[in-house]
Amino acid sequence: MDDFGSHTILDIVGANASQLKNSHALHRFFFEVLERSNFNVIDYLMHKFAMEGEGVTGLYLLSESHLAYHTYPENGYISIDIYTCGAKKIWLNEEIQNFFGRGVCITTRTLVRGSKVFNTGV
Repeated sequence: MDDFGSHTILDIVGANASQLKNSHALHRFFFEVLERSNFNVIDYLMHKFAMEGEGVTGLYLLSESHLAYHTYPENGYISIDIYTCGAKKIWLNEEIQNFFGRGVCITTRTLVRGSKVFNTGV
Protein backbone atom coordinates (compact mmCIF):
# COMPACT_ATOMS: atom_id res chain seq x y z
CA MET A 1 0.00 0.00 0.00
CA ASP A 2 1.28 3.47 -0.89
CA ASP A 3 1.82 5.65 2.19
CA PHE A 4 1.72 8.96 0.31
CA GLY A 5 -0.24 11.67 2.07
CA SER A 6 -0.63 15.38 2.60
CA HIS A 7 -0.68 17.26 5.87
CA THR A 8 -2.45 20.61 5.68
CA ILE A 9 -2.38 23.16 8.46
CA LEU A 10 -4.76 26.10 8.45
CA ASP A 11 -4.57 29.18 10.68
CA ILE A 12 -7.71 31.30 10.58
CA VAL A 13 -7.85 34.73 12.19
CA GLY A 14 -10.79 37.12 12.44
CA ALA A 15 -13.49 34.52 13.07
CA ASN A 16 -16.58 35.39 15.10
CA ALA A 17 -16.11 34.46 18.77
CA SER A 18 -19.64 33.09 19.09
CA GLN A 19 -19.00 30.69 16.18
CA LEU A 20 -15.75 29.56 17.78
CA LYS A 21 -17.58 28.76 21.06
CA ASN A 22 -20.45 26.89 19.42
CA SER A 23 -19.44 23.23 19.69
CA HIS A 24 -22.58 21.95 17.95
CA ALA A 25 -22.23 24.30 14.96
CA LEU A 26 -18.52 23.46 14.64
CA HIS A 27 -19.25 19.72 14.72
CA ARG A 28 -21.96 20.05 12.09
CA PHE A 29 -19.71 22.23 9.89
CA PHE A 30 -16.72 19.87 9.92
CA PHE A 31 -18.83 16.72 9.64
CA GLU A 32 -20.68 18.09 6.59
CA VAL A 33 -17.42 19.23 4.92
CA LEU A 34 -15.94 15.77 5.43
CA GLU A 35 -19.05 14.09 4.02
CA ARG A 36 -19.09 16.39 0.95
CA SER A 37 -15.40 15.61 0.41
CA ASN A 38 -16.21 11.86 0.46
CA PHE A 39 -14.19 11.08 3.56
CA ASN A 40 -15.16 8.21 5.86
CA VAL A 41 -15.63 9.38 9.45
CA ILE A 42 -14.88 6.48 11.78
CA ASP A 43 -15.41 8.43 15.01
CA TYR A 44 -15.04 11.87 16.54
CA LEU A 45 -14.26 13.50 19.87
CA MET A 46 -15.12 17.02 20.89
CA HIS A 47 -14.59 18.99 24.08
CA LYS A 48 -15.97 22.42 24.99
CA PHE A 49 -13.90 24.25 27.57
CA ALA A 50 -15.89 25.97 30.31
CA MET A 51 -13.15 28.43 31.23
CA GLU A 52 -10.38 30.48 29.60
CA GLY A 53 -12.25 31.67 26.53
CA GLU A 54 -14.71 28.78 26.18
CA GLY A 55 -12.89 27.30 23.20
CA VAL A 56 -13.63 23.99 21.54
CA THR A 57 -11.29 21.22 20.46
CA GLY A 58 -12.29 18.43 18.13
CA LEU A 59 -10.86 15.40 16.38
CA TYR A 60 -12.32 13.38 13.52
CA LEU A 61 -10.81 9.95 13.03
CA LEU A 62 -11.01 9.16 9.32
CA SER A 63 -10.29 5.97 7.45
CA GLU A 64 -8.02 8.30 5.44
CA SER A 65 -6.36 9.68 8.65
CA HIS A 66 -7.64 12.69 10.68
CA LEU A 67 -8.92 16.24 10.99
CA ALA A 68 -8.33 18.12 14.25
CA TYR A 69 -9.15 21.67 15.32
CA HIS A 70 -8.85 23.97 18.31
CA THR A 71 -10.56 27.34 18.76
CA TYR A 72 -9.49 30.43 20.68
CA PRO A 73 -12.64 32.60 20.70
CA GLU A 74 -10.96 35.32 22.76
CA ASN A 75 -8.52 35.81 19.87
CA GLY A 76 -10.88 35.10 16.96
CA TYR A 77 -8.57 32.23 16.00
CA ILE A 78 -8.98 28.58 14.99
CA SER A 79 -6.23 26.13 14.08
CA ILE A 80 -7.07 23.19 11.82
CA ASP A 81 -4.84 20.18 11.13
CA ILE A 82 -5.75 17.77 8.32
CA TYR A 83 -3.75 14.70 7.39
CA THR A 84 -5.01 12.58 4.50
CA CYS A 85 -3.63 9.48 2.86
CA GLY A 86 -3.39 9.34 -0.90
CA ALA A 87 -4.43 12.13 -3.22
CA LYS A 88 -7.74 12.89 -1.48
CA LYS A 89 -8.04 16.48 -0.29
CA ILE A 90 -10.48 18.57 1.68
CA TRP A 91 -11.17 21.94 0.11
CA LEU A 92 -12.09 24.31 2.91
CA ASN A 93 -11.39 27.92 1.95
CA GLU A 94 -14.81 28.74 0.50
CA GLU A 95 -16.63 26.75 3.19
CA ILE A 96 -14.58 28.49 5.91
CA GLN A 97 -15.46 31.92 4.56
CA ASN A 98 -19.13 30.97 4.38
CA PHE A 99 -19.13 29.62 7.95
CA PHE A 100 -16.78 32.03 9.76
CA GLY A 101 -17.33 35.13 7.62
CA ARG A 102 -15.80 36.74 4.53
CA GLY A 103 -13.47 38.89 6.64
CA VAL A 104 -11.38 36.01 7.96
CA CYS A 105 -7.70 35.68 7.08
CA ILE A 106 -6.73 32.11 6.14
CA THR A 107 -3.13 30.90 6.05
CA THR A 108 -2.67 27.41 4.60
CA ARG A 109 0.47 25.28 4.55
CA THR A 110 0.69 21.75 3.14
CA LEU A 111 3.42 19.19 3.63
CA VAL A 112 3.80 16.17 1.38
CA ARG A 113 4.39 13.06 3.49
CA GLY A 114 5.32 9.43 3.00
CA SER A 115 8.27 7.08 2.87
CA LYS A 116 9.10 7.97 -0.75
CA VAL A 117 9.10 11.75 -0.24
CA PHE A 118 12.73 11.83 0.81
CA ASN A 119 15.50 9.76 -0.64
CA THR A 120 16.93 8.50 2.62
CA GLY A 121 19.19 5.86 1.13
CA VAL A 122 17.62 3.23 3.33
